[in-house]
Amino acid sequence: MIGGRFESDNEALFEVLKTHSNGRIAVLSMASGYPEEVGQELVEDFHYYGFEAELLPLFWENREDSAFDPVLVDKLSSYGSVFFSGGNQTRIVETLIQDGEETPALQCIRRCHAEGGLVAGTSAGAAIMSGPMIVSGTSLNALSTGLAREDDDEDGFRIGAGLGFFSWGLVDQHFLHRGRIGRLLAAAREFDEKIAFGIDENSAMLVVGDRATVVGETGALFVDLRKARYDTGAYDIRDVRISYLDDGDGFDLANGRPLPAPDKIRVRVNRGSYRRPAPVRRHAFSSYGLHDLLLRLVEGDPAYYLHDSALAYDEIGETQICLELERVPRQARALRAIRDGEIRYSALFFDLRVRSTPLSPSQRPGETTTVLPPDPVPGARLVLLGNSPLDWDPAHLDGLRQELCEPVGILAAASGEARKTARKYLRWIESIGLRGEILPISLSNIERASRDRKLLKQIGTMGSLLFTGGDQRRLTETLLHCAEATPVLHAIVSAYERGVPLIAVAAAASAFAARMIVDGDSKGALRYGSSEDAGFSGVVIEPGIGLTSFGLVDQNFLNRHRLGRLLVACAAERSPYGFGLCEESGLVIVGSERRLQAIGKTGVIVASLDSKRVDLRPPHFSADGIRLNFVEPGSSFHLDTTAADAMDPSGAGLALLERAIEDLVRVYNAALPPGRPAMDREQLQSAFIGDGTLH
Repeated sequence: MIGGRFESDNEALFEVLKTHSNGRIAVLSMASGYPEEVGQELVEDFHYYGFEAELLPLFWENREDSAFDPVLVDKLSSYGSVFFSGGNQTRIVETLIQDGEETPALQCIRRCHAEGGLVAGTSAGAAIMSGPMIVSGTSLNALSTGLAREDDDEDGFRIGAGLGFFSWGLVDQHFLHRGRIGRLLAAAREFDEKIAFGIDENSAMLVVGDRATVVGETGALFVDLRKARYDTGAYDIRDVRISYLDDGDGFDLANGRPLPAPDKIRVRVNRGSYRRPAPVRRHAFSSYGLHDLLLRLVEGDPAYYLHDSALAYDEIGETQICLELERVPRQARALRAIRDGEIRYSALFFDLRVRSTPLSPSQRPGETTTVLPPDPVPGARLVLLGNSPLDWDPAHLDGLRQELCEPVGILAAASGEARKTARKYLRWIESIGLRGEILPISLSNIERASRDRKLLKQIGTMGSLLFTGGDQRRLTETLLHCAEATPVLHAIVSAYERGVPLIAVAAAASAFAARMIVDGDSKGALRYGSSEDAGFSGVVIEPGIGLTSFGLVDQNFLNRHRLGRLLVACAAERSPYGFGLCEESGLVIVGSERRLQAIGKTGVIVASLDSKRVDLRPPHFSADGIRLNFVEPGSSFHLDTTAADAMDPSGAGLALLERAIEDLVRVYNAALPPGRPAMDREQLQSAFIGDGTLH
């Protein structure tokens, strides 16, 4: 059971699949809306690792015939093992069970499994493994609203029946990444399940008989509800025991006991051990929010620090939800191992409680800041790039080249392949005639890096610091490890305050702001709005690093049609400005000056919003209260006057702005509920652009 985002370079997991399928596997992709494309990609991945694999045309669209086709069933039987793709788990169930009866295809899969074959799946393909099944919903909706009505949106909490290959408890996927602890608890209560498992992305639980083994990038959470008590309030659950199991850890399913890997040893208290709750308060259901709090307690000094918590707020019910974690003395075990320089944790038998408190919006506690606002010297520069400069035309690199000062320190912490990405950037730096140095900092080694005095000093000696792209969450989780600013981050801020330029690529550019957009597209944003709940279908916003507080930043802006999500995010955060970094372009922020410069090929779209007048909810979308400026390379934008140097942009600038508005109209109309009037492109374009000047 793979928790989703099964990466093609996860060699260890492919080898596990190969061993237990004897290298022969049939791919079933009926969960996907694009079954042939997704299925063929999986087949190619399996072929790369030496499997004999084939996509069988057993799709949701042709289920009435294919699930009964004797030729296809014989093919299934000949492979003996199957792999279910991700997508919509109800499609898998509806394909294999029709009119309340198991189809010949499902009967064949069950026979293969009983005879020792492998049944595997990722995301939706993991969700169907248990008897009861979580169909949809965010953690906040599950705990606050309960089961969804038929007319609720797709974030409504829904449950159903799975296929029951895994009989030891309830299963959820994308677990830590999408903050799904709340919905797993709610589903366990609905099904009266006493044992539940949450499997994270690019990670898996391999089940052989009554033993499970965790394999992958992160791990899985075991939730023990055998002694749980549910109070009268819908949100209140106590006496839940949780264990985080990492790669190599196991689980005794018959006795309900975690089995840490043999190399795991007790975490010892040292000078770096945490002695107080996390100073950065994250949303309870944010990406890896629970995971970070758990690891902070693991690395804590139990003589001083045994409790921590995270909050979420239900605006509709005006209720604050609190997740409380406790490291119970003589019960909880904090373990870790170091493998290839990476720390792997196990956290066993920690207590979890969910508690609710009625709270009006005016009573909500204020958010904590990530780092103290930097106080840079005049002329200190932040350079935010819309995409990787490795993809820029050399003809448009002059402006960026001027911002890179030797030696260029390369930090690839946002990348999932930090070493490989850093080497690639080093070659590029050298190709444009500059000297660079790789700063070996990543999520897997941040604790060691934070104690490396030589490395911390090296950060301060760099001429400039370049942060590669990747995943903005990975960058913030590295520099704000376990919800606290690391010595590495302090060293970076100190260098910037002394005038060392910081160059942030794509995702890193988003993370540099006080608040960052981490997930979602324009269609989802316009239809559902925003949230900090990591499983939300709209735009997801989380705390950033806080090196600039001018507004929200989005990147890869034109090609990914992100004007809609930027506007929705700015409106939700009451941010007066949003900056859309176009491809092959960047934005230069000079010290505390309120004049921003554009560099590169294309430019930057700046949205200024009057939050009191803005309403972006379909079908109420209005340009009233929104002003768009296109800042072309070589021009500046003044925050105080909300005007660009060039009030009359070039024809190319207007064309790009019109393109962004056309994308916004198209995405908005696609997001409209059935029967709602479509937006008129010419009317909106006129509202933004008028007679050729920007409004």
